[in-house]
Amino acid sequence: MTTFNSAVAIAAASLLSGSAFATSLQPVAGQAPLFRDTGAVVSTVQRQNVQTDALRHMPAAGEMNAQAQPSVASVLTRAQVREALQQAVADGFHVGVGDLS
Repeated sequence: MTTFNSAVAIAAASLLSGSAFATSLQPVAGQAPLFRDTGAVVSTVQRQNVQTDALRHMPAAGEMNAQAQPSVASVLTRAQVREALQQAVADGFHVGVGDLS
């Protein structure tokens, strides 16, 4: 029986000592002592200034919220554009079309 008791005592001691080594060096969340006391930060911006700035810079929300760039009318005619494209293809320009572009 003494060997059985000693085996149980060794097993219990090893289980209890293992949990002692498994603890963390940092405190659990919400427990003291707090290592980094940063103190309270006081804002120097007034509420009215924040509200007016927020009104000036409204966030984009919803569909079709982007501002379109104004379109610039081309000065070239359709024939001139077609001729320039044909000349570029003749010079070796590859027109990117579809998945193989």
